[in-house]
Amino acid sequence: MPTPVMPTGPATPTPSSGGATPGVTGPTSPGQGDPVKKFFEMIDNPDFSIIAKVSEPEAEQGITIFSVVNMLLAGRSERVVGAQRKVDVLGMLTLYYGLQDRTLGIPVDSKKLFAEIDAELNELRNMLDTLGSDVEVLEREAKRQFNLGRNMDVAGNTEFPRLFRRYVDIANDPLLFLDIRQEMANAFSDKEKVAKAFDLLRELKDVVVNLVRSLSKYGTIATTRLNNNWTEYLGRSMAVLVKVAADRLAEDDSDEKRPLAVLAALTGKNLDTQIAPYVALAREGGNLLDLALEAYRATKEKLEDYDEQHLVDLFQAQNTKFLTTRMRESAAIIRAFPLLNWA
Repeated sequence: MPTPVMPTGPATPTPSSGGATPGVTGPTSPGQGDPVKKFFEMIDNPDFSIIAKVSEPEAEQGITIFSVVNMLLAGRSERVVGAQRKVDVLGMLTLYYGLQDRTLGIPVDSKKLFAEIDAELNELRNMLDTLGSDVEVLEREAKRQFNLGRNMDVAGNTEFPRLFRRYVDIANDPLLFLDIRQEMANAFSDKEKVAKAFDLLRELKDVVVNLVRSLSKYGTIATTRLNNNWTEYLGRSMAVLVKVAADRLAEDDSDEKRPLAVLAALTGKNLDTQIAPYVALAREGGNLLDLALEAYRATKEKLEDYDEQHLVDLFQAQNTKFLTTRMRESAAIIRAFPLLNWA
């Protein structure tokens, strides 16, 4: 059977029957153009891209809630108030009621300390009464966005921990301790080592871009209120912990006068295994995600560019502190205090 040939000009009117529109032949009508061309124009349109466009505001909210939920997980406990069991966060309820009924269990001058922080503790207790209902929402978001915590009400984003751990590993790789531009210019440098460093930079670019895409996909502007309320509560509570640590009667042991040691005493948690890994993620992990977003913004117009010059300009820009160096500073702490069984 002969292969049909597409018309190259306007369709020629032909006699028709059954009410067909005069002047129309096949699927093409005057002014409609080539349907094959239109199809490929539409399928190439960004609206039909398999990879969703990154929303930087949603990624920013995702970074904020990452730090918030990790501080929540570090400092979450419970306190019995009367006959009611209440959620406590960063030990503020335990501190408030413990100072009043002398059950605090931390050696402090209770009368002096209570006078100094009573008003703030009272406000934080009232805030927690209002915010307490949001704890379950935060725990769901921790699981949904980052696969953190034990909440089973939602499916966890299992890809995020894998990407994040690889990010930490790459940032800690000794090959990226090199000043790669300087090594390229040095005739006596190990060219194989330089080539492997560029392979790592290519993977690092992929990892940071995919992390930002994950933050954009799972993050939502709807968490803005949660983030604003909880960052205020957590920031004020941390300031109280600093005050209690400074007033703690443990002059011979400086470790006991750390705010995180006070948090461990208030929550009954082990500082090294139950608190430090989450605080490391809240502090240094949040910084690493900020740096990933910074790198994304610098390369978002060149996402397909893996040229060596672009990579070295991106991660080791001249006359600045290298992005690889800044990443390594936070990644080293996270490696030192790993969150076990984060999968």
